[in-house]
Amino acid sequence: MRVMLMLGALGVIFTVFTTVFAASAPASEMRRLPKWLWVFLCLFVTPVGGILYLTMGRPDGKPKGKPGRSVAPDDDPEFLRDLERRLREEGETE
Repeated sequence: MRVMLMLGALGVIFTVFTTVFAASAPASEMRRLPKWLWVFLCLFVTPVGGILYLTMGRPDGKPKGKPGRSVAPDDDPEFLRDLERRLREEGETE
């Protein structure tokens, strides 16, 4: 009886975890299926839907966009060059 309760509790925890994980992931980064379908599978096709989402559907964690793009403006050489140019132009007009 205790084993069945533990397995049931683990099933509920796994279902909630995978459903929330799928629902909170950005829709643009989902793989293979649309976000709403992954959430549906995780919620109603337990535990197969959750296992499939974790292995095939979740975002891979690679950032989209330019690779190696710096985040802070003061680390971005292009931003610093543009800033110097704008400061020079402002200094010349005064």
